[in-house]
Amino acid sequence: MMADKDIYVVGAALINDGKILATKRNNDRILGTLWEFPGGKIENGEMPQEALKREIEEEFNDEIIVGSKITESEHRYDFGTIHLAVYYAKFLTENRDLVAHSKVSWVEPNKLTDLKWADADIKAMQIISQAKIKEVQF
Repeated sequence: MMADKDIYVVGAALINDGKILATKRNNDRILGTLWEFPGGKIENGEMPQEALKREIEEEFNDEIIVGSKITESEHRYDFGTIHLAVYYAKFLTENRDLVAHSKVSWVEPNKLTDLKWADADIKAMQIISQAKIKEVQF
């Protein structure tokens, strides 16, 4: 049996004009074709917010401002257990280069449930789908 590996990751629920950015993973990556909040692994010694800023810069070539934490969840996959913390965030720049994703979409919060999400992201997605996005402060 494979030893369980703990993987700590952060995701950004990026807000713009009352909508949330959903990103679809490249088909050739693990969990390809599923939707997720953009982000990635927290490296040793990094605060979650720092990791999120770095990951968004790597994935989109953009800078963000990180807001409040929405939720934390964990999900066990074959390759290990993902511990995900999702934060509200907002773009400060607008390059939107797609490095890790095949598709991005700005989605009304109440329509998030229409997409097929990666299991680890479902809890945050459900909370955000009910949230008053326009009241989120940065």
